Amino acid sequence: MALASAMAVTLAVGLPSRADDLDDQKAEVNRKIAETRKQLNESTGELSDAVAALEKSQAELSAAENTLEQTRVELAKAQDYDDRMAEKLRLAQEELEKAKKAVAAGLVKLEEQRRVVGQVAQVQYQQRTNLMGVAMLAENHSMRDLQTRVQYSTTLFDATESKMKELEAIQRDLDAKKAKQTEIEKQISADRQAAAENLERKAGLEAQAEQQAANVASLVAANTDAKNAAAKAVDADRNRYNELNNERSSVEKRIRQRIIEEEKAEARRAAAEKKAAEQRAAQSRKKKSSNSGSTPKRKSGSSRSSNSGGSAHHGFIYPVNGPITSAYGMRFHPVLKYWKLHDGTDFGVGCGTQIKAAYSGTVSERYFNVGYGNRLLISHGKVDGRRVTTAYNHATRYIVRPGQKVRKGQTIGYVGSTGYSTGCHLHYMIYLDGNMSNPMRWY
Repeated sequence: MALASAMAVTLAVGLPSRADDLDDQKAEVNRKIAETRKQLNESTGELSDAVAALEKSQAELSAAENTLEQTRVELAKAQDYDDRMAEKLRLAQEELEKAKKAVAAGLVKLEEQRRVVGQVAQVQYQQRTNLMGVAMLAENHSMRDLQTRVQYSTTLFDATESKMKELEAIQRDLDAKKAKQTEIEKQISADRQAAAENLERKAGLEAQAEQQAANVASLVAANTDAKNAAAKAVDADRNRYNELNNERSSVEKRIRQRIIEEEKAEARRAAAEKKAAEQRAAQSRKKKSSNSGSTPKRKSGSSRSSNSGGSAHHGFIYPVNGPITSAYGMRFHPVLKYWKLHDGTDFGVGCGTQIKAAYSGTVSERYFNVGYGNRLLISHGKVDGRRVTTAYNHATRYIVRPGQKVRKGQTIGYVGSTGYSTGCHLHYMIYLDGNMSNPMRWY
């Protein structure tokens, strides 16, 4: 439910890349949980569930925090844009006011120029129409007076033309100022629209950030609960791990004791065979003395060792046909925060899969242990100079019993998930001379 909530909040931000990021995060969470379950194969289901819940909680919290941080970054950008737009609008408004004043001043100047041009034109018109014609035709003036009048009339005309050009220049300047005012007004309108849209986006981001912050707070609380639950499960697992250590020590002790007994039995057999051989030799000598003329027969052929040295893998086979899902060795769990020995090799196969004897031998023990579940130990005697015992764990059941001899490859039981196990698998172990060893080094 928390993950679904985190997904909903993440998608609400509206960035196209968020969905892909969330899918990647979800896949990573599933991968980590699967890896955790593999690492915790020899633990309890409660621990596995607690650690998986903690990893999921941490992943959800991390995703929610990342989403909140991204939203806050977007919100900061929106705030910065809002501030810049406010300053831009302020400056634009000032420029608009100046433009309006310039247009108003231009209108006054234009009107004044028009009045001047009108006055000049009126004087010229009166001079040319009302006076010049009459003066030149009706009045008796000298040529000099006539020239003076003509010059005066020309001067008035030139002055009018000059004023008209000034009027046109003022008109062009006024048109330019009006165009600038219009341009500023359009830009202000566009900027106001952009600012309004940004303000709406900013409000949405603020609401999202508030919702996401609340979600983070909720996930922090859930994560704290998950950590507490995992801590309790880890403490319980440490206690169970100590039980497994005690069981391992007990098995090693029993195997060593059995080896001692086997060696004593072998010594007794060897002594008996030696005594029997000596008796046979004495009888042979006595017989020879009575039949001194006969020629003794020589044995043909040569004796061969029962063990030719073995192959590189000592002739052992894998007890099941399946992938190795967890190897032997010490490991530091990133969530549990402590080192833990995985004392065998895990084969990932389904419950009910047949378990085969890795080598011929004699079943030495079969019993249930709270940690290893249903256990079976087979003594293989001395192989390539080492006394070898194999152990099979977590089976659903075994079909052979202690004291029974088994052949290599014979079905001895079926894979299960008994004891400290989080899923169906075979936990396979090897003891060399009574000491636990890495099974794969014997292959």
